[in-house]
Amino acid sequence: MPSTKENEAATAEEQVKYELMLILKPDLSQDDIDKQLKEIKGLIKDATGEIYHEDLWDVRDLAFTIKKYDKGYYVIYYFTLSDSQKIAEMEEELLLNNVVLRHLIVKSPKHYEMKKLSELELKEGDRRTHRVEKEASPKKQSSSSKTSSKKAKKETDSKPEKKPEKKSEEKPQEKEKPAKKEEAKKEETVKEEKKEEKKDKEKAMDISDLDSELESILDDPDINIKI
Repeated sequence: MPSTKENEAATAEEQVKYELMLILKPDLSQDDIDKQLKEIKGLIKDATGEIYHEDLWDVRDLAFTIKKYDKGYYVIYYFTLSDSQKIAEMEEELLLNNVVLRHLIVKSPKHYEMKKLSELELKEGDRRTHRVEKEASPKKQSSSSKTSSKKAKKETDSKPEKKPEKKSEEKPQEKEKPAKKEEAKKEETVKEEKKEEKKDKEKAMDISDLDSELESILDDPDINIKI
Protein backbone atom coordinates (compact mmCIF):
# COMPACT_ATOMS: atom_id res chain seq x y z
CA MET A 1 0.00 0.00 0.00
CA PRO A 2 1.37 3.49 -0.85
CA SER A 3 1.99 5.79 2.06
CA THR A 4 0.17 9.06 2.68
CA LYS A 5 3.24 11.03 1.60
CA GLU A 6 3.30 9.26 -1.75
CA ASN A 7 -0.41 9.99 -2.24
CA GLU A 8 0.14 13.66 -1.44
CA ALA A 9 3.06 13.81 -3.90
CA ALA A 10 0.95 12.16 -6.60
CA THR A 11 -1.94 14.57 -6.09
CA ALA A 12 0.49 17.52 -6.06
CA GLU A 13 1.92 16.41 -9.40
CA GLU A 14 -1.59 16.12 -10.87
CA GLN A 15 -2.47 19.67 -9.83
CA VAL A 16 -2.17 22.09 -12.80
CA LYS A 17 -1.67 25.82 -12.47
CA TYR A 18 -4.13 28.17 -14.17
CA GLU A 19 -4.60 31.90 -14.52
CA LEU A 20 -8.00 33.56 -14.74
CA MET A 21 -8.14 37.17 -15.92
CA LEU A 22 -11.43 39.05 -15.56
CA ILE A 23 -12.58 42.49 -16.74
CA LEU A 24 -15.62 43.74 -14.83
CA LYS A 25 -17.76 46.78 -15.54
CA PRO A 26 -16.08 49.94 -14.21
CA ASP A 27 -19.25 51.64 -12.96
CA LEU A 28 -19.84 49.14 -10.11
CA SER A 29 -19.69 50.17 -6.48
CA GLN A 30 -17.13 48.64 -4.18
CA ASP A 31 -19.80 46.46 -2.52
CA ASP A 32 -20.94 45.09 -5.90
CA ILE A 33 -17.33 44.38 -6.85
CA ASP A 34 -16.75 42.49 -3.61
CA LYS A 35 -19.92 40.40 -4.20
CA GLN A 36 -18.85 39.51 -7.74
CA LEU A 37 -15.36 38.54 -6.62
CA LYS A 38 -16.82 36.25 -3.91
CA GLU A 39 -19.02 34.55 -6.50
CA ILE A 40 -16.07 33.98 -8.84
CA LYS A 41 -13.97 32.59 -6.00
CA GLY A 42 -16.85 30.28 -5.17
CA LEU A 43 -16.82 28.97 -8.77
CA ILE A 44 -13.14 28.08 -8.47
CA LYS A 45 -13.65 26.37 -5.11
CA ASP A 46 -16.69 24.45 -6.37
CA ALA A 47 -14.49 23.13 -9.20
CA THR A 48 -12.08 21.77 -6.49
CA GLY A 49 -9.61 24.50 -7.27
CA GLU A 50 -7.34 26.33 -4.82
CA ILE A 51 -6.47 29.99 -5.22
CA TYR A 52 -2.88 30.65 -4.21
CA HIS A 53 -2.70 34.32 -5.27
CA GLU A 54 -4.97 37.13 -6.49
CA ASP A 55 -3.93 40.40 -8.13
CA LEU A 56 -6.38 43.33 -8.24
CA TRP A 57 -5.44 45.90 -10.89
CA ASP A 58 -8.36 48.27 -10.24
CA VAL A 59 -9.91 50.31 -13.10
CA ARG A 60 -7.75 50.67 -16.21
CA ASP A 61 -8.16 51.79 -19.82
CA LEU A 62 -9.23 49.24 -22.41
CA ALA A 63 -7.44 48.76 -25.73
CA PHE A 64 -10.81 48.99 -27.50
CA THR A 65 -14.41 49.62 -26.43
CA ILE A 66 -16.34 46.63 -25.05
CA LYS A 67 -20.11 47.02 -24.73
CA LYS A 68 -19.71 50.82 -24.92
CA TYR A 69 -17.12 50.82 -22.09
CA ASP A 70 -13.67 52.38 -22.50
CA LYS A 71 -12.48 51.21 -19.06
CA GLY A 72 -12.73 48.07 -16.97
CA TYR A 73 -11.95 46.63 -13.55
CA TYR A 74 -9.12 44.09 -13.95
CA VAL A 75 -8.67 41.03 -11.69
CA ILE A 76 -6.32 38.04 -11.98
CA TYR A 77 -6.66 34.80 -10.01
CA TYR A 78 -3.88 32.21 -9.84
CA PHE A 79 -5.21 28.79 -8.86
CA THR A 80 -4.48 25.06 -9.13
CA LEU A 81 -6.95 22.49 -10.45
CA SER A 82 -6.73 18.73 -10.96
CA ASP A 83 -9.80 18.19 -13.16
CA SER A 84 -9.45 20.11 -16.46
CA GLN A 85 -13.09 19.38 -17.38
CA LYS A 86 -14.20 21.84 -14.70
CA ILE A 87 -12.69 24.68 -16.75
CA ALA A 88 -15.47 24.44 -19.35
CA GLU A 89 -18.13 24.67 -16.62
CA MET A 90 -16.45 27.74 -15.16
CA GLU A 91 -16.37 29.46 -18.58
CA GLU A 92 -20.09 28.84 -19.10
CA GLU A 93 -20.90 30.49 -15.76
CA LEU A 94 -18.66 33.49 -16.57
CA LEU A 95 -20.29 33.94 -19.99
CA LEU A 96 -23.72 34.14 -18.37
CA ASN A 97 -22.55 36.79 -15.92
CA ASN A 98 -23.57 40.25 -17.25
CA VAL A 99 -21.09 42.09 -15.04
CA VAL A 100 -18.09 40.32 -16.64
CA LEU A 101 -17.05 42.13 -19.85
CA ARG A 102 -14.27 39.70 -20.76
CA HIS A 103 -12.57 36.66 -19.22
CA LEU A 104 -9.65 34.43 -20.13
CA ILE A 105 -8.42 31.18 -18.53
CA VAL A 106 -4.85 30.17 -19.38
CA LYS A 107 -2.86 27.12 -18.37
CA SER A 108 0.45 28.16 -16.79
CA PRO A 109 3.68 26.36 -17.71
CA LYS A 110 5.33 24.08 -15.16
CA HIS A 111 8.25 26.38 -14.41
CA TYR A 112 6.20 29.56 -14.53
CA GLU A 113 7.09 32.24 -11.99
CA MET A 114 4.23 34.42 -10.85
CA LYS A 115 4.78 38.18 -11.23
CA LYS A 116 2.75 40.83 -9.47
CA LEU A 117 1.56 44.01 -11.09
CA SER A 118 3.90 46.10 -8.94
CA GLU A 119 6.90 44.13 -10.21
CA LEU A 120 5.79 44.54 -13.81
CA GLU A 121 5.32 48.28 -13.33
CA LEU A 122 8.81 48.59 -11.86
CA LYS A 123 10.31 46.75 -14.83
CA GLU A 124 8.33 48.91 -17.22
CA GLY A 125 9.62 52.04 -15.45
CA ASP A 126 13.19 50.80 -15.74
CA ARG A 127 12.69 50.18 -19.45
CA ARG A 128 11.33 53.66 -19.97
CA THR A 129 14.24 55.30 -18.16
CA HIS A 130 16.64 53.17 -20.19
CA ARG A 131 14.94 54.29 -23.41
CA VAL A 132 15.10 57.93 -22.34
CA GLU A 133 18.82 57.59 -21.63
CA LYS A 134 19.38 55.99 -25.01
CA GLU A 135 17.46 58.74 -26.77
CA ALA A 136 19.38 61.42 -24.86
CA SER A 137 22.85 60.00 -25.64
CA PRO A 138 22.64 60.45 -29.43
CA LYS A 139 21.55 64.05 -28.89
CA LYS A 140 24.78 64.72 -27.02
CA GLN A 141 26.76 63.15 -29.82
CA SER A 142 24.87 65.19 -32.37
CA SER A 143 25.66 68.39 -30.45
CA SER A 144 29.35 67.49 -30.43
CA SER A 145 29.20 66.73 -34.15
CA LYS A 146 27.53 70.11 -34.70
CA THR A 147 30.37 71.89 -32.88
CA SER A 148 32.94 69.97 -34.94
CA SER A 149 31.13 70.90 -38.17
CA LYS A 150 31.05 74.56 -37.06
CA LYS A 151 34.82 74.42 -36.44
CA ALA A 152 35.37 72.91 -39.87
CA LYS A 153 33.28 75.70 -41.43
CA LYS A 154 35.31 78.35 -39.60
CA GLU A 155 38.56 76.79 -40.82
CA THR A 156 37.31 76.77 -44.41
CA ASP A 157 36.19 80.41 -44.08
CA SER A 158 39.54 81.45 -42.59
CA LYS A 159 41.50 79.89 -45.48
CA PRO A 160 42.55 82.46 -48.19
CA GLU A 161 40.76 82.19 -51.47
CA LYS A 162 42.80 80.94 -54.40
CA LYS A 163 43.52 83.55 -57.10
CA PRO A 164 42.40 82.69 -60.61
CA GLU A 165 45.16 81.37 -62.84
CA LYS A 166 46.66 83.49 -65.62
CA LYS A 167 45.70 80.95 -68.23
CA SER A 168 42.02 81.71 -67.72
CA GLU A 169 42.77 85.45 -68.32
CA GLU A 170 44.79 84.81 -71.49
CA LYS A 171 42.01 82.85 -73.19
CA PRO A 172 39.66 85.83 -73.78
CA GLN A 173 42.62 87.90 -75.18
CA GLU A 174 43.30 85.18 -77.72
CA LYS A 175 39.68 85.34 -78.80
CA GLU A 176 39.86 89.15 -79.19
CA LYS A 177 42.85 89.09 -81.61
CA PRO A 178 41.01 87.88 -84.73
CA ALA A 179 38.30 90.50 -84.15
CA LYS A 180 40.93 93.26 -84.05
CA LYS A 181 42.51 91.97 -87.28
CA GLU A 182 39.16 92.10 -89.06
CA GLU A 183 38.58 95.68 -87.89
CA ALA A 184 42.04 96.70 -89.13
CA LYS A 185 41.33 95.15 -92.56
CA LYS A 186 38.06 97.04 -92.80
CA GLU A 187 39.81 100.31 -91.95
CA GLU A 188 42.44 99.67 -94.65
CA THR A 189 39.78 98.97 -97.29
CA VAL A 190 37.95 102.18 -96.33
CA LYS A 191 41.20 104.17 -96.67
CA GLU A 192 41.92 102.68 -100.08
CA GLU A 193 38.41 103.52 -101.25
CA LYS A 194 38.85 107.12 -100.10
CA LYS A 195 42.17 107.36 -101.95
CA GLU A 196 40.59 106.11 -105.17
CA GLU A 197 37.77 108.64 -104.82
CA LYS A 198 40.33 111.43 -104.45
CA LYS A 199 42.16 110.27 -107.57
CA ASP A 200 38.95 110.20 -109.58
CA LYS A 201 38.15 113.75 -108.45
CA GLU A 202 41.62 114.94 -109.41
CA LYS A 203 41.28 113.38 -112.88
CA ALA A 204 37.92 115.03 -113.32
CA MET A 205 39.46 118.40 -112.37
CA ASP A 206 42.30 117.95 -114.90
CA ILE A 207 39.87 117.25 -117.74
CA SER A 208 37.78 120.29 -116.92
CA ASP A 209 40.93 122.48 -116.94
CA LEU A 210 41.89 121.22 -120.38
CA ASP A 211 38.47 122.00 -121.73
CA SER A 212 38.62 125.54 -120.42
CA GLU A 213 42.08 126.09 -121.97
CA LEU A 214 40.90 124.81 -125.32
CA GLU A 215 37.94 127.13 -125.27
CA SER A 216 40.18 130.12 -124.48
CA ILE A 217 42.49 129.25 -127.36
CA LEU A 218 39.64 128.98 -129.82
CA ASP A 219 38.20 132.28 -128.69
CA ASP A 220 41.55 134.11 -129.06
CA PRO A 221 41.40 136.16 -132.35
CA ASP A 222 45.14 136.40 -132.71
CA ILE A 223 45.44 132.70 -133.11
CA ASN A 224 44.61 131.30 -136.56
CA ILE A 225 43.90 127.72 -136.76
CA LYS A 226 43.90 126.22 -140.21
CA ILE A 227 42.72 122.76 -140.92
